[in-house]
Amino acid sequence: MITRRQSLTGMAALGAATLGLAGCSSLRPDGGSDGDGGGTNTLVLGHAGSETDPRQLGSEQIKEIVEERTDGRITVEIHANSTLGSWEQMIEGLQLGTTHLVIESILALEAYTDLAAVETAPFLYESDEQFFGVWEGELGTEIKTALTEETGFELLGNMFRGARNLTVNSEVATLDALRGLTIRTPSTQTMVDTWQMLGARAEAMPWDEVYSALEQGVIDGQENPLDVATFNALYEVQTHCTLTQHMYANYHFLMWGETLADFSDEDQQIIREAADEVGRTYTERTVTSLEEYRTTLEDEGMVFVELEDREQWVEKVAPIIDELPDQVATWVEQIRGQA
Repeated sequence: MITRRQSLTGMAALGAATLGLAGCSSLRPDGGSDGDGGGTNTLVLGHAGSETDPRQLGSEQIKEIVEERTDGRITVEIHANSTLGSWEQMIEGLQLGTTHLVIESILALEAYTDLAAVETAPFLYESDEQFFGVWEGELGTEIKTALTEETGFELLGNMFRGARNLTVNSEVATLDALRGLTIRTPSTQTMVDTWQMLGARAEAMPWDEVYSALEQGVIDGQENPLDVATFNALYEVQTHCTLTQHMYANYHFLMWGETLADFSDEDQQIIREAADEVGRTYTERTVTSLEEYRTTLEDEGMVFVELEDREQWVEKVAPIIDELPDQVATWVEQIRGQA
């Protein structure tokens, strides 16, 4: 049985302190900056998951690979549980040099480019296989390259998260049942707009506040892949999971492009290949664990619900698709063409 997630009370203060310490250290303690690989360089890696979260396993794997293949020239320092701040703060830290790797999905870049709506646009995928066809192929590479060119952030590796689903404290099988409920979303406009258009009240909220908000009834539900509900023990504060599958996503190792470019060509290749290798392992683990996550949630009392009127949900959010930037609209057409 998976126990309640480790408490994040007070983590914001700890995160600020840790962020300050990270900011006082150089990526290159030996003072080098010419990418010649001299000395020991520490990559500070942050993520919002707990020590039992799949992101922690991915962090430990990339640490092992990078340190081994660079013969210790590069070390990786892992910070879980949002101890470096919220994901927004960690991503800002990539530019400031206080963090060097952050495990997040493309939606985290929506504040930097409207091209990130290619991930947050609702109901683009019909299956895992369609998603893999996009992100393991030329179109996925094209999208990631465009995002890097627009934002300066490198997106390394593809770590499949699974589909996002809705958890609530009532049976929501139709739009009528959703109407008026307060649903937590990440702070990305496309996702806020999606739930507003579906008839809910969207509440953008930092993740470390979500459990207590659900517990206290401040919000009625949240939406995320099943691993999030499992490893954060949301079954303690949520009774139902509606299989909306409204969005699919990968995690990536986000890295500031200038930081990566400061390494030697050899070490850049090692970091990129390590991220790809971790991505493959992470994806395989997700695919094999999805049924296990559902079983765990059901064993803990959560009831799973299928949508009865999926076409109406898709129709309701059609205006979001219609208003996407031209480049994203082209990608959406290509993605749907692979269904």
